[in-house]
Amino acid sequence: MKFTDPSALLSHLLDKHEDGRANARAYPDNGAFSSIVDADSFRKKLEEASRAGAVELRMEEGRRTGEVKFVRIADAAALYRFVKRIPSSQRSALALEDLFRRTEFSALFAEHAQEAAETWSRNRRWAGIVPGDVRSLECALALAQAIHRRQHVGLDYRTFSRRAVGDSKALERLEAAVARVLRGVGADIPEGASPREALGALGLEKVSPPLLLSGPVAFGGTQLDTAFLGLPADAIDTVSFSRTPEYVLVVENYTSFVRHVTEADPDRRGLVIYGGGYPSAGVQKALGLIARRFPNEVPFYHWSDIDPDGIWIFLTVERAFGRRLTPHLMTLELAERHGNVPAKVASRVAKTDESSLFELIAYLSEPGAKHLEQEELDPIIPCLLGNMQRVT
Repeated sequence: MKFTDPSALLSHLLDKHEDGRANARAYPDNGAFSSIVDADSFRKKLEEASRAGAVELRMEEGRRTGEVKFVRIADAAALYRFVKRIPSSQRSALALEDLFRRTEFSALFAEHAQEAAETWSRNRRWAGIVPGDVRSLECALALAQAIHRRQHVGLDYRTFSRRAVGDSKALERLEAAVARVLRGVGADIPEGASPREALGALGLEKVSPPLLLSGPVAFGGTQLDTAFLGLPADAIDTVSFSRTPEYVLVVENYTSFVRHVTEADPDRRGLVIYGGGYPSAGVQKALGLIARRFPNEVPFYHWSDIDPDGIWIFLTVERAFGRRLTPHLMTLELAERHGNVPAKVASRVAKTDESSLFELIAYLSEPGAKHLEQEELDPIIPCLLGNMQRVT
């Protein structure tokens, strides 16, 4: 980067200084001045800074004598005074002092305010928040703290955001910062998830998705003849079941869900539920209520992609049901036969010794493990004998 504006050049030097770059240099664009007058004005401003002890000028030699070759800092404090700029470290300290004077956060969340201030002191953005934007930092911390306290349960993005910080669009603007804070306080978030996926894993959606059910479903006392029923997750109490299903299956992917209920189980032998990726908090609550309606003899299954995200979703659904869950069409043999090694490094696989996915988790943790999207497989009804699965 080269400069024809002396103020921009000097500010650039301070930016590099705040970024920890020792002996940083800035270069004039001597061939880009529109006139000799502009070139002289540029040089005179830099010479003025040099006389103030702020910078050191290195001049060209030979036929270009008189032109500035490059500029570097001689005395940072003098340069701050010369350009009338407050060091970012001081600005950050003042911003943090103002934040803590107005708002109280628990120790866990206050640590992230300190982390943001440290990043700002190097004149860098923190999780997308520009240095000194105390209002955005305050909102991000308040949103994260409210989610940590489960105040988001049953709410969509904008309703939750309005109630938590008085700004319905704040969460959409600050997803990255909120997700970063939540990771830092130990929230159960998939390693490679985007900010929106991370919040989705905690059950927070922009709009709460409907709960889709297929099987022996009755509504208002009447058995439904449709392929599936969609309703708000918190309306699960309005649904009844005409008989006990042979199995319960949660399907992550919508296409696989529709194919299963129309191709594999048109007779509605089982209760099939669309999970919608990372299930929202409302869907998770509904799953728990559904699980309590059926005896332990009814087997519960889950069908996800065979990849780290699929593992996280499976474990989330298993926790929501509150009972042992069996993977459906999720085996390392299927991954090896039909899957592919991902092009980019996969996110870390969730660890647990309690789940029936133990062997698959171990497989996916190894280099070269293949991933498999569930749409690659044709749907089949889970085999109900001995919790085994048959693939044809």
